[in-house]
Amino acid sequence: MTLPSAVSVQPTTSNVLRRARWADKVQVVETPGAPLSSDRTIIAVTSDAVTPGLLSAVHDGAKVIVILAAESGSELLNALPGYSAIDRSPTGEWMLATNREIPVLARTPGEFATRTSLTTFTPPEDAATLMTVNIALKNYVVASQQPLGHGLLTVIGLDLVTLTTPRSWPERIMELLIAQTRGESTETLGVGIVGYGPYGGMGLYHGTAAEQTPGLRLVSAVDANPARISQAQQDFPGLVGYRTADELFGDSVTDIAIIATPPNTHFQLALAALEAGKHVVVEKPLCLTVDEADKLIDVAESNQRVLTVHHNRRWDQDYRTLVSLVEAGMIGEVFNIETSVGGFDHPCRAWHSDTDVSGGLAYDWGAHHIDWIHQLYGTAPERVFAFGHKRRWHEMTNLDQLRIHLQFSGGREATFFQSELDGFRRPKFYVQGTEGTIVGNYAPFEQPRVEPVTGYRVDRYHYAEAPVNLQVALYEGPGRLGLYQPELVSPDTFGFHRDLADNLLVGTPLAVQATQIREVVGVLELAHRSSDLGTLQTLTPR
Repeated sequence: MTLPSAVSVQPTTSNVLRRARWADKVQVVETPGAPLSSDRTIIAVTSDAVTPGLLSAVHDGAKVIVILAAESGSELLNALPGYSAIDRSPTGEWMLATNREIPVLARTPGEFATRTSLTTFTPPEDAATLMTVNIALKNYVVASQQPLGHGLLTVIGLDLVTLTTPRSWPERIMELLIAQTRGESTETLGVGIVGYGPYGGMGLYHGTAAEQTPGLRLVSAVDANPARISQAQQDFPGLVGYRTADELFGDSVTDIAIIATPPNTHFQLALAALEAGKHVVVEKPLCLTVDEADKLIDVAESNQRVLTVHHNRRWDQDYRTLVSLVEAGMIGEVFNIETSVGGFDHPCRAWHSDTDVSGGLAYDWGAHHIDWIHQLYGTAPERVFAFGHKRRWHEMTNLDQLRIHLQFSGGREATFFQSELDGFRRPKFYVQGTEGTIVGNYAPFEQPRVEPVTGYRVDRYHYAEAPVNLQVALYEGPGRLGLYQPELVSPDTFGFHRDLADNLLVGTPLAVQATQIREVVGVLELAHRSSDLGTLQTLTPR
């Protein structure tokens, strides 16, 4: 008999559990003798739930996670052979350290702050320490894991509210422990890049991300330019260089193929990689049409390969802060979202500005912005209407400006605006709710310096690369608005790659699902069709 983790919870825990991303993967056991699920994890929060039958299930192959809730932590530990409580600390902000020598925790931060009550304890000698807290210069165990027979017994001295806080490290650690299997893999997956590119480009970026993500390693790259392959091998010693994608798809060292070529090549290259048995990451956009997206998803599913898209902007500081404010209900029910990008200048004179290669104006930055909107609303729109202009920049074939209006269920709406004719840059984010408004304005991204001979100089970078500061206006009664500027969350530079490694090596759900991005491609395709025809378009779900 093999059982996943089990959860036994106090009567008041059900509402707390509902908000956790991992809630549907656990069984809540509240009373002794309850039948134990064979396909979900079990968590115990009451001493009544820790019975000989539960421990016997662990020996038979179950994963059981015991959560030491504030009131019952000592009682729970007394019910576990070999465990003893040290202290129960009050609710406060604590710095917790993770043991990254444990494979399942390899991609967690070495230390993070969280608000929780704490139960510190002494585990048996054969239990591995998962997390510790340092109090008065001494480390105390707050989470451990013990192999018992064919199963795993995990004990966590944090409260359930903390472990279910959305997008927090405690919630992520619970997700990892629930997905974990006995004898966790220490495998390193080989990453290959199709389209290494010039120095400082996507090849260097993905290679650096792989090298800084435990469980991933850059092993191969494709580029038709021999000088770029030579540079890649200097950047990453030991890398195997190829002239063609077929060579990489046919090798035995590459597990994950990253397609970093122009958009009009994405479909054919991703399809070939999937058919060759590779997991595939595609630079955005995934492809140019919904039909292409559906074909890739079908092939990935039939070959049991992972297909995802490098929507790394989901990990941007400003966007993650915006999400946390919206999810916390700070501005009430959101009914309008507006995002924009652009300026007044020549568009870039490369393939990004050529419609046949790029797909059109909205397929570059627009892929990120439309994805942001979908994630904030939790769904794709029902209808799409767009209006475009070609007025000034005739050396490139993309539109100069495009406004995409999205209609969602319940009368909600959103707008994405991209322009190369916008002299006064619009806000990056403008989000309205029934209790307030959030705005994030772009600012120049400049670095002044003084050179010995030439004097004052300013290095200017692309404004959209810098996170924007957010401002919140909250209705406080007639004639009164409260203004608030939240601190941005900490950077998470390679969050996409960490999530990918956790999915492939541990089994946690993938954040960027190809089915989600299929809807992004659908909106982009319909937007350009709407602009061409002047008609409202309806998005057809998969």
